[in-house]
Order: sequence, then structure tokens, then C-alpha cells
Amino acid sequence: MGMCLVRASAEDSGDQSKPERRSFLSLAEAGLVEISGLGAHEKFLCRLTISSLNLLRVISEQEGCSIEELNAGKICDWFLKDKLKREHNIESAVLQWDDPDFPF
Repeated sequence: MGMCLVRASAEDSGDQSKPERRSFLSLAEAGLVEISGLGAHEKFLCRLTISSLNLLRVISEQEGCSIEELNAGKICDWFLKDKLKREHNIESAVLQWDDPDFPF
């Protein structure tokens, strides 16, 4: 079970092909965490923080503001918008759930 970030490439605009899917944490980023010398708990928190940073970049881009301008309200609004996209057209949402049984 997990979430993936969906990113449409420039070539896909107007194209009927599916958007490119990637995880919130790249293999390179995960590798950096693994070789960091951190303990298990710190590695987990580090991966979570990097993943969150990557999602915040997407949110700030879609909301038309800098990461510094984001606040709890803007982030909650973005999650609601993305949830509505997912309910109407799963392919248009940024957050993609791999496990259909995961409770939203």
C-alpha cells in the first residue's frame, strides 16, 4: 500500500496517454538516506520529511505560491481539491492510492 505522485510531462498535455507516475521519494533520495549513518527511526523520519518536501513543491506550484506562503489552510484546501479530482477522474489527481481497500 502506498501513495504515488503523478506528474504529467509537457508532451502529455493534450495527449490521451496516462500521466507519468513516480513515488514521493526518489531512489536517489532513498539512497542518500540509507548511507547517511542515521538510525532506523531517524531514517524513517528523514524519508517522510523528504517526501513531504516533494509534495509541498507540487502543492505550491499548483496553488501558485511559494512553499513559504503555504499554511495549514492552503494545504487542506489543496488536499480537498485533489480528493475531488480523484473522485471524478482518478487520472487527474496528484495523489494516487495503490491499495483500493485503503480507507480514504
